[in-house]
Amino acid sequence: MSDPYCIITQITTKGKKMINTTTWAKFPVTVDGVDFVSEIDPAGSFYPQISRMPAEVLQGFHEEMIHELIGNPSQLSREELEYELSVINDGAEQAVLALA
Repeated sequence: MSDPYCIITQITTKGKKMINTTTWAKFPVTVDGVDFVSEIDPAGSFYPQISRMPAEVLQGFHEEMIHELIGNPSQLSREELEYELSVINDGAEQAVLALA
């Protein structure tokens, strides 16, 4: 099995562009019992703020975002979650959210 913090190393965005997240910073979070990992480009504009956030603030940010965009992730199948994440990540350039 792959390293849980490197599950997604490439994201296809609109079938046109591949993003290689291998060297991106990984921020694991658990929301409603489902493990996610935020992958952030260290050269991107979001990284300095996110890297300095206390863990509980980052956790709260992710909980709010995931509930707003997906709802309760524990009520969805893995396939449904993967689909929702593909929609969320569509067009991503500096950050992606993946299942851990």
